[in-house]
Amino acid sequence: MANIDERLMAASLADRKRQDKMGAEDKERQEDAEPRSIRQRLAAARQAMDLKAKAKKKIEEKVAAPARAGTNKALRWAWLTLIPSFGLSLIYINIHVFLRFVFGEKLFCKLGEEWIPKQISAVGGEAGKRAGKSIGIVEVMGLLMLDLLVLFLILIAAGVFFMLIDLVTGWFGWLVKLVS
Repeated sequence: MANIDERLMAASLADRKRQDKMGAEDKERQEDAEPRSIRQRLAAARQAMDLKAKAKKKIEEKVAAPARAGTNKALRWAWLTLIPSFGLSLIYINIHVFLRFVFGEKLFCKLGEEWIPKQISAVGGEAGKRAGKSIGIVEVMGLLMLDLLVLFLILIAAGVFFMLIDLVTGWFGWLVKLVS
């Protein structure tokens, strides 16, 4: 009987030693996982920040991508309905360009990019970007010419309006006498 008791005690002692040894190994593994030097801590912090930045970028893409697709479609619609709307869609085109400078390219594309589908620009690579740039240059020049034309028409309308006021009331006659 003493023999069995001694064996059980020895087995129990061996189990405790094994558990203590495994506990020490687990602690070493945890210590190995935790950085020891400042450089290692900084690297771990940078990696954690990078993961947060990647997650933020993915969320932003999920939210901003549909909004950008909608504004691209609206810009394309504005260009296509420029003549049928008698130039009123030019207002949206100018608003789109202004909002691109305010909010950036996450929500509003550059001029010319609305015509190139996302899949083609991804597959085409540099050629797709060049095509978008060339279309963009034509659109910018067209927008500038249309804006100058509208400005010129507004100035002509204002001039005619003031000439009619002067013709009817003689209101600007006193200004001519004052200057001469």
